[in-house]
Amino acid sequence: MRRSFPLLSALALLVVVSGCGPDDADLGPAATLGTAPASVPTTARPIDVAVIPDDPADIDEAYVQAVVDALYRVDAQAGRIFIETMQLDDEAIDILRSIYVPEELDRQVDIWFQTLAQRSDNLLPGELDNDVEQVLDVAADCIYLEVTRDYSKTTKRTVTPATVYLGLTPKSERDDPDNLNPTAWMLFMDGLNPDGSRPENPCEGR
Repeated sequence: MRRSFPLLSALALLVVVSGCGPDDADLGPAATLGTAPASVPTTARPIDVAVIPDDPADIDEAYVQAVVDALYRVDAQAGRIFIETMQLDDEAIDILRSIYVPEELDRQVDIWFQTLAQRSDNLLPGELDNDVEQVLDVAADCIYLEVTRDYSKTTKRTVTPATVYLGLTPKSERDDPDNLNPTAWMLFMDGLNPDGSRPENPCEGR
């Protein structure tokens, strides 16, 4: 059963949050040079985002990062249409519908129009970068994760990267009849609590 959450959409941060990034970090003293140990080549496990792994242990940070990257590439396609036409036409809505469950789609569309009304001159047709920090929980039909989101490709403003929480649920053919979403997942949660805290774990009890 899909649940809704009273979250502040991460997209809304483009409207209400701005600032400068952190100062360059102190790198500390230079490392002492020595003989580097011989490296042993390793073969990375191939990741197929169109498949849900049979072993939950394979739903690890690398797999989830690949899924999230693919989902937000789709999101960016709709964003480019939105910025070019200043509206969400049928094509853009179909794209978004392939990656968001209906409740989250409605919430995202509302935020997109708020952003258009207030900050349209600052929008860029880029992609949100989401760096997976933690896979917080995995259930049979749910992934809950924390990401650090970089907005720099989507706005001309200086917006500090933000912590955002995502919830993923398996996609069905009904959700994406035109196969616009290359992954086996879609988003049912994208945001954070209004006070900036971590939302309740949506995977508990599933």
